[in-house]
Amino acid sequence: MLDKLHSVADTLTVKHPVHYYGFVSHRGQDVLLYAPVGDPVTNEWKTEYYENGEWVAQTLNTKIFKDLAPEAEVIVRITLRNPLLGSTLPYTVRFGSYPVLKSYELLDEPGVIRIPSGYTNPDWLATQIYKEAVFEARFTDTKGSPLEGGMAILDLSFGQQEPSIEHIAISDSNGYASQRIEFGRCYGGVKAQDFVHKQRGFNTWRSHYKVAGYTVHNFSLGPMTATPRIFFMGHICTQTVVRTVAPRG
Repeated sequence: MLDKLHSVADTLTVKHPVHYYGFVSHRGQDVLLYAPVGDPVTNEWKTEYYENGEWVAQTLNTKIFKDLAPEAEVIVRITLRNPLLGSTLPYTVRFGSYPVLKSYELLDEPGVIRIPSGYTNPDWLATQIYKEAVFEARFTDTKGSPLEGGMAILDLSFGQQEPSIEHIAISDSNGYASQRIEFGRCYGGVKAQDFVHKQRGFNTWRSHYKVAGYTVHNFSLGPMTATPRIFFMGHICTQTVVRTVAPRG
């Protein structure tokens, strides 16, 4: 298998009831074996890894192989737990370098005139947009090398009564994940405190905006378990000049 985190989705059949996977830890980096679906104890397929000369059944969703020597190989096999009732049995597993989410950001829309900190509620809007934003993340393995296949999930909502919006970005061979998110224009919103912005003079701007809270976590490792840090995005609905002072000279 290639040096990355693999999201394997395949099918056991009567003709091929056993599948084997081998992953080499070239740098001695930690290796992840994760069951993203169901319970590895009760799933219709059984996942095992070869350790100390014997096959060991995976009993927890997450198994991490640590303290590996460079070029050590981890071998996994997928088998039927019971005789196959139909002709096929699909399964899924994540296997490969352990993903470390090093950084992430929901970027401002290019050209946005930011409402200053303290002029909105909440005081600081980490991200400000008119219609769209770009979600970026960076992954490495446990040795610091860029990692392909890492999954970061952005979970965003405009309020408790509003639906949650989820976006998953998957890292490339350079360890970077990027996804453009279209929100479209918004209407209404609450009024921000007027502020002065230097743009061909000193312009006083009036803005109306809506607020969304968002979190980011390492989706490669499954559902979020720790309390996430919450950031806020300002979706600017209108922004108009209410006073202009021309530059001198």
